[in-house]
Amino acid sequence: MERANRLPEDPTELEQLLMRGASTVRQVEAAERLVLRVPQLRAWLIERGFLAVRRQGDFVYASTYFEEAVDAAVEILRGGHQALADTGLTMSGFSVLGVAANLSGQVQNSLRYAAHTIDDDDAKLVAEAVLYALGYMDATVDVHGNEVDGWGPNSLAYEERLENL
Repeated sequence: MERANRLPEDPTELEQLLMRGASTVRQVEAAERLVLRVPQLRAWLIERGFLAVRRQGDFVYASTYFEEAVDAAVEILRGGHQALADTGLTMSGFSVLGVAANLSGQVQNSLRYAAHTIDDDDAKLVAEAVLYALGYMDATVDVHGNEVDGWGPNSLAYEERLENL
């Protein structure tokens, strides 16, 4: 395998190349789709060369080097949250990277350590990626359980359980 040309600027074309590289492995497809849908994460990965076009003979595809990206982000984070932010990656983006890396199978980490730093917009994308990986490829997710104030039925039940402790 060799590196091919530069990444296409058109997100649709990039997605096609990523899906070609991940083809038939739903979990990897979900991971690649997730990083594409979080603009600051996608930009961070591209700027650092962790998302690349590859060539194997006549077969051209793209892939994300999740293990290397997570290692680099963790090393930057050793300097603190601001050091990470200075590179253009928020804590939410970092957590999304961890989820995507886990879905891809390249990194084994716990969702529990990432979940509390994922913002609402990214949480919706993460939930959709997990559902996609499970085979629910057309799922739609409402992170607020269709409730106007943000507390859905599961949240209300959780609060009730806490009150009864």
